[in-house]
Amino acid sequence: MSSLRGRTRDSSWQWLLIGIVLGLGCSGVMCLALYAVNYLHIGPPTTPDTAALGTTVLVVTTTPLPATATSPATASPAPTKAGSSANAAPTVTVFQVLPTTDSGTNVSVPNPTATFDGTPITSAPTPAPTKVGPDTSANPPVSGGTTVATLAPSIVPSPLIPLTGGSFTMGTTTKEMQQAVDDCATRDKGHCDINMASDAFPPHQVYINNFSLEQYEVSYDQYIAFLNYLGPSSHLKQCGGFPCAAMNDASHQASYIKFNGTQYTLTNAIYHNRPVANVTWYGADTYCKTIGRRLPSEAEWEYAARGSGQSERLYPWGNDWDPTKARTSRPKNEGGPDTVDAFKTGSTPEGILNLAGNVAEWVNDWYDPGYYKNVPPNGIDPTGPTSGSNGTKVARGGSWDALPFFARAVQRQDFDPAGVFPAVGFRCAADQNLSQPTSAAGASSSGSSGQTQPLTVPDQPTETSAPR
Repeated sequence: MSSLRGRTRDSSWQWLLIGIVLGLGCSGVMCLALYAVNYLHIGPPTTPDTAALGTTVLVVTTTPLPATATSPATASPAPTKAGSSANAAPTVTVFQVLPTTDSGTNVSVPNPTATFDGTPITSAPTPAPTKVGPDTSANPPVSGGTTVATLAPSIVPSPLIPLTGGSFTMGTTTKEMQQAVDDCATRDKGHCDINMASDAFPPHQVYINNFSLEQYEVSYDQYIAFLNYLGPSSHLKQCGGFPCAAMNDASHQASYIKFNGTQYTLTNAIYHNRPVANVTWYGADTYCKTIGRRLPSEAEWEYAARGSGQSERLYPWGNDWDPTKARTSRPKNEGGPDTVDAFKTGSTPEGILNLAGNVAEWVNDWYDPGYYKNVPPNGIDPTGPTSGSNGTKVARGGSWDALPFFARAVQRQDFDPAGVFPAVGFRCAADQNLSQPTSAAGASSSGSSGQTQPLTVPDQPTETSAPR
């Protein structure tokens, strides 16, 4: 008996050791199992910032991933067994479980950083915001007497003269018409009819907002530089789909522009600084738009020539005709226009030259002989009828080849907009908020033609006199 008790007492430590070993072994196996299923985390303590990001959960599903969930460049289709559906292959979507909010709910959102296989997701570029309104960056405003940034240096627009808006009487009275007819017969030895002036009757009040008008008529130098800017053969149909101007040939001997197949040049050096003619209305309109300007409306043109209020006048300089202040066919026909800066004494008070005579000038409006009889009273910046009764456009100011009757500020003429005429040219206008007008004094000081630099017009002949 004593021997049995001794054997039991002496062997008890062995059983204790066996129990400890078995306990540690079971604990180790359990820890390894928990670690294997990612239940047990071994490493440094989690920081508060990391904990705030939540945990990652893998969701296994048989639903294919959305098209945007993986990168097209890295995703490979899983092989499928014959006879099985591709959609049956299990896929894994990675979600991020966000921390509990104040309301006690969790929010799950797709993880934007990786796919199930760890491939980074390439995010689609964020579309640029849609710009509201027209984009004017390609058509910057034009300063008076300077070039447009996108134009060739040889195109130098004429200086712009600012005109303050106001009300004026547009049109003429029966007394004025009769006086003009009498002057035409007795003073100028011409043949005029009162019906030639009836389309400007009755007079009506018009309000014009501030705008600017070019000081000079567009010259041959400027227009040739414009055609060369458009490129070879541009005169044929690059002005609104219509011809821009006539070239010098057997049918248009009064045109002083020639085209040799690659370049436009001047046929007679005397016309460098003379107003361009034989230009279609479309050619005038396109030129003005190309330099960032526009043709004036008929009302704007008359306002510039006539003035407003107590200063309303029949000619740009006043109410009395003076043949030394404008080029017309009286007292004699000079056989062509003078330079664009001629007749300074015949300018408007603001310094705009040759609104009477030299060349008639295209304006923007369609022509309707009965328009004045139906125009609403006290119109603001009227733009004329929506179409011409004869398909013609208005021209203003008379010309070197016309009687002084047509040089009156109220007189209207009309021509086919696709036609060319040896005594019809143009000048451009601009809204004042789109321009930086040049003052009359500043413009005249920049040179006899008001241009800030000479135009580049190559291969000019050396004739020194205008044809008669």
